[in-house]
Amino acid sequence: MGRPVAALLVLCLIYLTTCSLSTRTAAFGAHDLRRGLERAMRGRLLADAAEGVVVVPIHWSNFTYLANYTIGTPPQAASGIIDLAGELVWTQCAPCRGSHCFKQEIPLFDPATSSTFRAEPCGTTLCESVPTRNCSSNVCIYEAFTNAGDTGGIVATDTLAVGTAAANLAFGCVVASDIDTMGGPSGFVGLGRTPWSLVTQTNVTAFSYCLAPHDTGKKSTLFLGDSAKLAGGKSNPTPLVNTSASPDDGLDHYYKVHLEGIKAGDAPIATPPSGRTVLLDTFSPVSFLVDGTYQALKKAVMSKISAPPTATRPPSFDLCFPKGGVSGAPDLVFTFQGSAALTVPPSNYLLDVGDGTVCLAIWSSARLNSTAADGLNILGSLQQENIHFLFNLEKETLSFESADCGALS
Repeated sequence: MGRPVAALLVLCLIYLTTCSLSTRTAAFGAHDLRRGLERAMRGRLLADAAEGVVVVPIHWSNFTYLANYTIGTPPQAASGIIDLAGELVWTQCAPCRGSHCFKQEIPLFDPATSSTFRAEPCGTTLCESVPTRNCSSNVCIYEAFTNAGDTGGIVATDTLAVGTAAANLAFGCVVASDIDTMGGPSGFVGLGRTPWSLVTQTNVTAFSYCLAPHDTGKKSTLFLGDSAKLAGGKSNPTPLVNTSASPDDGLDHYYKVHLEGIKAGDAPIATPPSGRTVLLDTFSPVSFLVDGTYQALKKAVMSKISAPPTATRPPSFDLCFPKGGVSGAPDLVFTFQGSAALTVPPSNYLLDVGDGTVCLAIWSSARLNSTAADGLNILGSLQQENIHFLFNLEKETLSFESADCGALS
C-alpha cells in the first residue's frame, strides 16, 4: 500500500505492537475482508434493538451521505460515510497523526479510554480469517482497500451504538491510510456483501434506505431488520445478480442488478448486451454508464432540451445547460429484470453547480480507467434521491418505490 503502510509500522511500534503489513496493488473495488469472516461474525447481533427494528438517521455532507454513531464505553463520537458496497465499519484511531491520517471534524477514537475495547488477538477465528493480516505481540493487524483509498489498522471489537441499537461489533481501528481528505467524517459504515459489513454483522434479513434530496437539508434514513419495508408494497422486485468472474475480481461485495433497457422520455437508449450489469452505489454521487450507452443518452437528452449546451462548464462535467433552459428535460427510465422500472426525474440527474448552470450528473464508465469496470454501469446516490430501496437478503431481491424520503422515520 506504499507510504501509509510503511508509516503504520512505526505507529504500531508506538501503540500496541511491533508489526508489518504485506504490500499489494489495489485494483478497482479490490477487497481483503471476505467470506472467511462470516463464521466468526455470525451471532454478533444488535440484541439491544427492540424486536429487530433499527433506524439510523443519515445526512448529506460534501457530496456523501453520513451517519453519526458512537464507539466504546464511555461512548466516543464517530461518523462514517454510508457505503452500500463498503466491506467494513472503520474509523480512525489514536495514535494516528500527521501525514499518516486525514483530518476529521471530531477527535480520534482513543481505544485506551474505552473499557470495552478489545484488540483481536492472533490465532482467533476472526483474525485467522482476514486474508491480508499480520500478527506480533498477540495483536491482529489488517490492511484493506476502501472506496476512499487504502487503510491499515487493528482488528478490534467494541460497543457500537448505531441509530436505535447498540451491540458488540467488529470494526477496523485505522492507524494509517493513503487518504488525503474525507471532508469531515472519521471513516466508513460499510453495508456491502461481506462478513464484516454492518448489514452482515447485524444478521438482518432485509435492509432499506431512502435518500432525501441533497439540497433540502432534510434527514435521510437507513432501516435495518423489521423496519425495512416499503409503504406501497406493490413494487416489482428485481433479482440481485452475481456477475463476478471470480471471488478475487473485487466486485462480489456490490449489490448488482440486470439492466433490460433505458429510455429518455419515449426515446429508447441503445444498451449493448455486454453492458447490462448495474452496481448500486451510495459513495459516488454521480452515475456511470458504459460509454456507448452514455453517448446515446447524452445525445437523447440534448435533443429534448431546447437550450444549447453552455460553452463553458465546470471541470469533470461533459454536458451543461443554463438552468432556466431545461424545461424540456425528459425523465430517464431504467428497466431492470422482472419489469422493475426506476424513474429518474431531471432534478436527480441535472445537478445545479451554481452560476445559473446545471450539468449532467451521469458520466461515461470509461472515466473510471479500470478494466474491472468494463461493461459495468453504476447507479450513484444523486440518481437515487426520493426513492426507497429495499434489499431482501433472504429472497435475494431489490425492490423500490418513489417516496418523500425526508418524511420517513
